[in-house]
Amino acid sequence: MRERFEVEATDSGYRVLDPNGAVVATVERRPQAFELVRGRGGCVRLQWARTVIGKETVPRDFSATHGGYRAGRIMTVISGDQRGSWAWFVNGKDPDTGRTGSFSGREETKDQAVAKLEAVYTEFIADADK
Repeated sequence: MRERFEVEATDSGYRVLDPNGAVVATVERRPQAFELVRGRGGCVRLQWARTVIGKETVPRDFSATHGGYRAGRIMTVISGDQRGSWAWFVNGKDPDTGRTGSFSGREETKDQAVAKLEAVYTEFIADADK
């Protein structure tokens, strides 16, 4: 599993923190921070919460955000030959460039789905300037 870095907004840009909370760098733009994390072989830790639809919490369904922007979602597969596995979806809009993306897959466990979604989202934002 990749190391998970924090990327947080500051008054002058974005600060990258290693898994122990030490400052690695401060950069001007969000894609630069994600690219730095990717270059270290890591991924950006997203903020996770239970998915709420129509004021109801959805069982075994979690949504991810970064800096208040939607990053994706994971949920258990409830039917078919992969029942019990975890589906992940990165679908959203890069807040810096307006570029949209949609990626998805399935993993055996919740932890694997979290790791995959965070890795794919890190790649998506790191490539924003390309």
